[in-house]
Amino acid sequence: QGVDEFPTLPTVYSALSEVIANPRSTANDAANVIASDQASAAKVLKAANSPIYGYSGRIDTISKAIFFIGFTEVQNLVAAISIIDMFGKASATELFNPVEFWKHSIAVGVITRLIGKYSSASNPENYFLAGILHDIGKLFFFQFVPKEFSAVLSLVAEKQMPIRIAERDVLGVTHTAVGEILAQKWQLPPSISNSIRFHVTGTADGKPDPLTASVHLANIIARCLSLGHAGDDIIPEPNEVIWDILKLPKGSIVGMQQQIHQDFQEAAASILL
Repeated sequence: QGVDEFPTLPTVYSALSEVIANPRSTANDAANVIASDQASAAKVLKAANSPIYGYSGRIDTISKAIFFIGFTEVQNLVAAISIIDMFGKASATELFNPVEFWKHSIAVGVITRLIGKYSSASNPENYFLAGILHDIGKLFFFQFVPKEFSAVLSLVAEKQMPIRIAERDVLGVTHTAVGEILAQKWQLPPSISNSIRFHVTGTADGKPDPLTASVHLANIIARCLSLGHAGDDIIPEPNEVIWDILKLPKGSIVGMQQQIHQDFQEAAASILL
C-alpha cells in the first residue's frame, strides 16, 4: 500500500521515455525534453563529462551527450538524478544517513559499470543505474516505516546479522522485494528490477545473470572500500558462482581500484551536489 504513495519519477523522465520509445525521435527531441529541466540538464552534462564515460570536457550540449554515451545511458542518468533529488535531502538519524546511503549507492553504480566493462558485458547501458538503485527498498522503509526500520538497524547493530534477516523479523518483507516493486512501478527495465531483487544472492532466482552478478560483487567491493554507508557494516562473502558468470580477467578487481576511487569521487560530485 505504501508503494502506491511513494513518489513517481518526475515528468522529465516520463516525457523522455516517450520520446525514446518513438522510433522517429531524434537526439534533438530528447535533448529538448532534458533541457526543459535545467537542474537535470546541468547534472547530466557534468556526469557525462566525468571520467566514468571518458569524454572529459568534450560534451557541452545534451545532444552531444546523447551522441557520445547513447539514449539509454542519458535516460538512466536522468532517472538516477531524479530519484536521488527526490530523496536525497531527508534528515539523518543516529542509525541511517541518506547522504551516506546515496554515496554507497553511487559507488555500487560506478563499480557495477566497471565490472560490466571488464567482463565485456553485452548490454552495459543499465549497469550504472542498476547499481545505484540496488538498495532503494531501504529508503522506502526509512521514509514510510521509520520506527520499524530503526528497529531493524538496531537489531543488525546488536546481533551483527544480515539486514534482510532483520527486515523479515521486524517487517515481514525485505528491501530487495520492495525495491523490485518500486522499479516495476517506475517502469524501469526488467533487468534492473531483477538485479534489485536478487543482488544479495548474485543470481536471478538461481539463474545466471551478468547484471545481477555484477551488482552483487560491486556491493561487496563498495563495502570493502568503505565508500558511503548502506546502513550496516556487514561485508558478505560473494557467491562463488558469480566468477563463472562474469569471467573477469585475472587481476581485474585489484586493477580497477584506482579507477573506482576516481569515478566515485566524480560521480558523487556530479550527482549529489
